[in-house]
Amino acid sequence: MRILMVGVDQSTQGGMWTVVENYLKNAEFCKKTNLKYIPTSITGSFIKKISFTFISYIKIFFELSRKKYDVVHIHVSERGSIYRKYIVLLMARLWKCKTIFHMHGAEFEVWYRSCSDKKKKYIRKIVNKADRILILGEYWKDFLCSLVEQPEKIQVLYNAVEVPEKNKYRIEARKLLFLGVVGKRKGMDDLLAAMKNIDDKLDEDIKLYIYGPDFSYGIEQRIKKSGLENRVDYKGWLEKEEKEKVMDEIAINILPSYNEGLPMTILETMARGIPNITTSIAAIPEAVSKENGILLKPGDVQGLQQAILTLMDSEKIRQEKSDKSFETIKEKFSLEKHIHEVLHIYNELEKSI
Repeated sequence: MRILMVGVDQSTQGGMWTVVENYLKNAEFCKKTNLKYIPTSITGSFIKKISFTFISYIKIFFELSRKKYDVVHIHVSERGSIYRKYIVLLMARLWKCKTIFHMHGAEFEVWYRSCSDKKKKYIRKIVNKADRILILGEYWKDFLCSLVEQPEKIQVLYNAVEVPEKNKYRIEARKLLFLGVVGKRKGMDDLLAAMKNIDDKLDEDIKLYIYGPDFSYGIEQRIKKSGLENRVDYKGWLEKEEKEKVMDEIAINILPSYNEGLPMTILETMARGIPNITTSIAAIPEAVSKENGILLKPGDVQGLQQAILTLMDSEKIRQEKSDKSFETIKEKFSLEKHIHEVLHIYNELEKSI
């Protein structure tokens, strides 16, 4: 078996890269699949992005012409991503490879519905050419079925994480975490408002630490404007080397998003037994429930405030939700289970060649 995988460059620092990295770091998976990975998108200036994509197409062309690949596994998002990846899909079909569209776009459905009828028709054409379509949760099935002529192509494949042997949660932890791209889509306006409203109700040692790229939001200025310098700290991107240490000190992970797929930050923190306060959107309720976390409607600032106070006021509630979080990840979202499912999909497609 030989697999070519196409996705994003490490510099994008998002959930798609985290998923890809899980494959690249798994020695057994790479060996069984003879995996070759080629990114087609990168962060930077317009010229840098265009040049990188063009060079990537050349690499893919020569890779496919030199070696016989069974499956081309393509990681796809909304907007420009699907158009860029369509060229990859066409090259794969030219060399008679089976193709997978692995859909990651948190805003794909919103974006699609905003497109003109002509664009929608073109997007449907692209999606229908893939031999298998992987989606991040059951929530997306109805929408994708409305685009795809053969619904049997669609398969749910949950994002996954490595799971420690035991729950590493530390009940004495007093830090709150936000981990993700900093901006309105992730609910940062609501989180800052909630922190400001309960600032005088929280113990002095409770602090929110924000990790993730800030492309245009201006988080440091907003923290200062809200008068939260002593309560909220923006730390920038969380490096892999620091992640273990940071997670050891986290009491709650907070992600009050408006649009998502199945966020890796939720799965990663749950694997460490960290309870989540998040929103009941997309595939999130397929991982987070009232038993292992707290689910809110997007924009519910008052509910967010109360959720933070409830969890930080009760070690008992936090520990119960921590234990349930760890159990959920171990049973449903382990990387071992995910890898097994992906290999099964590859084998099915290989046999159909």
